[in-house]
Amino acid sequence: MHNKIVKIASSALTGGKLLEKLKPLVHWEAQWDASRTKCLGITREVTFKDYETTWAFLTRVSMRSHLWGHHPLIHTSYTWVKLELRTHDTEPKDTDKGQLSDIDVRMAKRIDSYIDDGTR
Repeated sequence: MHNKIVKIASSALTGGKLLEKLKPLVHWEAQWDASRTKCLGITREVTFKDYETTWAFLTRVSMRSHLWGHHPLIHTSYTWVKLELRTHDTEPKDTDKGQLSDIDVRMAKRIDSYIDDGTR
């Protein structure tokens, strides 16, 4: 398989645009800075019905991550998965911890569709 990966610069989400983009991500939990003014990332946990379904889901996430050049942090144990999304190279860069970007929201929506497929 041959993939042409094109890295697209991500932009940090702030203010009203951030709140607007978080609204449809009802299963994701926002991680905030100490002053609760900047979203540092989002997390979601899910439990699948069996080991095979879990790994089918993880394979889909890994392939999409590779194609988009944007990789979530993944914790897994048998049927349980926790995903963390944040971007470390957002523009403007004003934190070394990363923050939520447009590509994180796009990836979260895609992951949600994979979870819907795996939990039916």
